Amino acid sequence: MTAHTVLFLRAAPGTGTLGAALAAEGFLVHYLRRFDALAALWSALPCQALIAEPDATDALAGLAQARRPQVCLALGGDGRATLDGALALGGDGRATLDGALALPADIDPVEAIARLRALLRRANGYPPQCRVGPLGIDPLRGRASLAGRPLRLPPRELRLLCLLAEHPGQAVPITRLVAALRPTGAVSPSLVPTYIGRLRRQLGPRWIQTLPGIGYRMTPPGTVT
Repeated sequence: MTAHTVLFLRAAPGTGTLGAALAAEGFLVHYLRRFDALAALWSALPCQALIAEPDATDALAGLAQARRPQVCLALGGDGRATLDGALALGGDGRATLDGALALPADIDPVEAIARLRALLRRANGYPPQCRVGPLGIDPLRGRASLAGRPLRLPPRELRLLCLLAEHPGQAVPITRLVAALRPTGAVSPSLVPTYIGRLRRQLGPRWIQTLPGIGYRMTPPGTVT
């Protein structure tokens, strides 16, 4: 699979952590602090995602006449309105960018990456939501529910749940689970059972099976394995 390329436009002080987390997850990250270099760099790089501050909209306006990004994220501010307005196509000024999303400047990198992946999946024709039996997950909005009952999950646990739900009935190695929890720093493999235990308390004990020496597997109750 080809790695997604992300361009940070005028990275803010807090975006370094998110950039490092993206790189750890396999994204190719490029930083740009000069607006006048955007057009040239955008033409040269096969970027799928653009992350910008709200005051970068003047620079973004030129992209509407060239190749538009699949996904735009704004750190802080009303990103949906500003990015839509800057990248709107046509002379009527209507906002047309579906892949624009405003995120808090101090958002947890784990949650930001989960939402970025959801936007990219939708931009490439994949459904933004994941469903395994009565379990529904909406990474874009950071929500999950079981049989219609909302689950209260912190970003790290939601990321772990998404990874398991993407491979129902399959073994997910402990190393991959650790990697999913590590974007903000080192995470010991010994912490994974703690997160799994919290998920089981909300899902029920039979949803996630322990595979000794391997990892874990999501198996909805009633599934024959």
